[in-house]
Amino acid sequence: MTYQEELNHFYDAINVDYATYVAGTLSQSGSNETLGFRTAGSPSEKSSGQFLYHQFQKIGLSDVRKEEITIDSWEFKTSTLHYLDRKKRLHQLTLCAYATHCIEENLTLDLVYVGKGTKNEYKNIDVRNKLVLVDLDTYIGCQIGICALQARQKGAYGIIAAPMRDDQQLPADALTYENFNAPVDIPAFAVSLQDACMLKKQLSSSKNQTLPVVLNCYSHILKDQPSYNIIGEIPGKNQHERILIMSHYDGLFYNFHSGACGCGLLLGLARALIKSHYVPDKTLVFIAHGAKEWGLSESSFNWSIGGYQQITKNHPEWAKEAMVAINLEGFVAYDDFQSHHIKTTEGYQDFIRSISKLVPGCPYPDGCVIDAPTTIVSDDFSYSQSGIPTIISYRPTHEQDFILRQTSYDEITHHFSYPAFEYCHKLYGTFIILFDQMKIMPLKFEKFFEAFEESLDFQSYHSHKELYFLLQTAKHLARHLYTFTQFAPLSPRKSHLMNIQLHELYLKIQQSFVRLTWDGTTIFPHEAYQKNMVHLKEALRLLKQEKLKSAVEQLCRVDLNLYAFYYDQDTYEYFLKQSTSQDDKHMTWGKNLIVSQINLYELIDSLLHKHANDDLCHEISQLKSLLAYEKIQEDQVMVEEIRNLKQIIRKMRRLLTL
Repeated sequence: MTYQEELNHFYDAINVDYATYVAGTLSQSGSNETLGFRTAGSPSEKSSGQFLYHQFQKIGLSDVRKEEITIDSWEFKTSTLHYLDRKKRLHQLTLCAYATHCIEENLTLDLVYVGKGTKNEYKNIDVRNKLVLVDLDTYIGCQIGICALQARQKGAYGIIAAPMRDDQQLPADALTYENFNAPVDIPAFAVSLQDACMLKKQLSSSKNQTLPVVLNCYSHILKDQPSYNIIGEIPGKNQHERILIMSHYDGLFYNFHSGACGCGLLLGLARALIKSHYVPDKTLVFIAHGAKEWGLSESSFNWSIGGYQQITKNHPEWAKEAMVAINLEGFVAYDDFQSHHIKTTEGYQDFIRSISKLVPGCPYPDGCVIDAPTTIVSDDFSYSQSGIPTIISYRPTHEQDFILRQTSYDEITHHFSYPAFEYCHKLYGTFIILFDQMKIMPLKFEKFFEAFEESLDFQSYHSHKELYFLLQTAKHLARHLYTFTQFAPLSPRKSHLMNIQLHELYLKIQQSFVRLTWDGTTIFPHEAYQKNMVHLKEALRLLKQEKLKSAVEQLCRVDLNLYAFYYDQDTYEYFLKQSTSQDDKHMTWGKNLIVSQINLYELIDSLLHKHANDDLCHEISQLKSLLAYEKIQEDQVMVEEIRNLKQIIRKMRRLLTL
């Protein structure tokens, strides 16, 4: 049977109604009757996993099993706030709890408003043992975790975060959630914009700017608990090569588009492949991860714990066996975007783009957009870091309209598209069948080296000319390697050996050259220092011109130092250490990925207390020393990059002789 015939049989077997049933059933599960929340290790997550386990069996997958992972569990049942308005009318507000431990029944507290919750806004406000209302301004870098810790440092009981009025064009009654990485003993909640406005109105009209409220909450955290990844397979003729297809089944709110529909697509693909009697060459492994949204207390890298443990602890051998990992993260049944968005490695970008153009029935005006590199927000990042190239369904980052992700509006009733869901079945099923029938990974390493070259600034070229020439060599070899692997008549044994070597080459590149900025963007190691030196040089120039405010703005763009401007030193340094120097358990997939860690708190604080005509010699001297230090760090990193690039070049040369 030809490849096109295989595809046509698969297309005919697609049942979107079944996938919608799976996704809809999952999205209706949750510990909180009002909001949902099937969170890590909770009874609702476990029952959802059991449902998927039975569905895996029902559609005919082989070797169906539950594989245990160890996580911190979170069960969120309820959270409400009661207060009396000026006319003594009782109001009840529904709150969204963050991943914190808070079990309270009719707890009476005073509520106070502290603006954006920065250190200056706590001046002259007594918040001891009070509940504070904060505007969560993501524009200035405020995150719920740091706002919560700042409130606790000031003695507050806990925090309620309100969205800013123009935040993502939120509906007024929407509740939102974002990652929480502060200590879990700080009660933290979200309120809708609509309810926040009501609370502020009551607060502004009270004599002492406080409002008595009654809190009821059940949000329970337990450390070191079991959760499960659900696994099923379609056995291939070749037991030593795999294609991994994955999604996650835990969720925030009654989430449909951001999670549940990925599981629906996962089972829809597996069912269609089985119904079409497709016999794969490679073993197809279908994985539903638990503990994706959250799974670890007091960690900067507390999500994707299910995926991280699956590839690093449960099955590290998959790293050398899988040609690709396809992550169905979500937004695969959504019709309010101009395009369907995919992220992948640079080496697969052209290949995926060319295949996507051949898939019929695309309902998106701008088609399918293929972007690179991959992102840290989903489970596949750990697989990529382990040496498996990945593909992920992703939400378009350029869309200006309201995004449902991690809000109470993420329901099947909002923007569900049957044609989009059907198209994604065809699209990702085409990827599976095509990759299955390929003998060798279609990796274009040249694209990675091109991205590396583009990341180098002018000064780096002149300081490390050897790196430039090595990159030209690497690109040349990568072109030859791609031609050789895709067109040379290799025997099955040599093809298998070649794939193992390509895995090792991809892994070496990931380990050597993938790092993170403080906001989670993937970068090359030298880029962290390049960026810092740009801002440090500009700050130095501005200081010499006695432009203190502008100089401080530049310093705030260095590493995590925006927090140094807005928050107390203890608060700032807590998160600085959390992201760089915790134990391996808490660093998870983020270990050693943040390379630059400049602490400018004292320098920024000093400048904030000075005027333009004050003596700035000490601060100028500090900046010069910091610049010299960053230059030394950059040089050391680039020497390491040169060493790693030479090793990669040697690997490519050896591969060309196989």
